[in-house]
Amino acid sequence: MSQREKLIAKMRSSSRNIRFGEVDALLRHEGFVLFNQRGSHRTYHRADGRLVTIIVPHGGRNTCHPADIRRLLEVLGQ
Repeated sequence: MSQREKLIAKMRSSSRNIRFGEVDALLRHEGFVLFNQRGSHRTYHRADGRLVTIIVPHGGRNTCHPADIRRLLEVLGQ
């Protein structure tokens, strides 16, 4: 099982313990490029037209919001 598959399985099982660095690495591996950044909102796009916006956690939070992880899985088609 590759690192990509392990991370996607982790996202499916528990979307509460995913750090932004893991999300960023997965998006870049899947061919997404950072398109726009406004404050803590980062928008990634891919050549085929898919877009996804992820909010970078701040304050006391270290993990991404579960809704962002669900949206990411939908965009990836998982």
